[in-house]
Amino acid sequence: MGAYDYDAFVIYNPHGQDQEFVSLMTQVLTSPPYNLRLYVPWTDNNEPFEAVATAENIEKRCKKVLVVISAASLESDLFHFQLKVAHSMSPGARSRKIIPIRLDSTEVPAVIRFTTSCDYYKKELRVFVWDRLNSAFCNCDDNYKSRISKAVSLPEKRALPDLIPTSPLKRVQSWWRLKASVA
Repeated sequence: MGAYDYDAFVIYNPHGQDQEFVSLMTQVLTSPPYNLRLYVPWTDNNEPFEAVATAENIEKRCKKVLVVISAASLESDLFHFQLKVAHSMSPGARSRKIIPIRLDSTEVPAVIRFTTSCDYYKKELRVFVWDRLNSAFCNCDDNYKSRISKAVSLPEKRALPDLIPTSPLKRVQSWWRLKASVA
């Protein structure tokens, strides 16, 4: 996959609580220190909704998908359509393309139930939400592997101790042999 125009496509219900949260999220994540580029439908363009255009934007122009989940969004057919399109781009979550954000304690849709969500509705966790979202955009695999290889250094050849002839395992084996020969 080549370069993307946006870091994330935002799936949300453009009415009520979702709209307020998305405007706050856009304001926070597009400014320093995060500097992410978010594609937010209904604000980035004035085009009417088109299924083909949405699928193309999710697939070709955006690296990840932020899914804002609330009771109102679960009632929207458009929300479910966009979510299914995003899920079809990343079946099995191998590329970790979908990042769910829960605004209230509603159930996560079955399609993405196995992914870990950011729970914005829990006030004690709100402090960590923005940093968690930002870290989801980092390609941490290479960084993680290099940290592990630096932290763990094994000797090239490792000598194993000689087996002790009177080890407990040896005694158990000989006891069973003795039992078998008596029977």
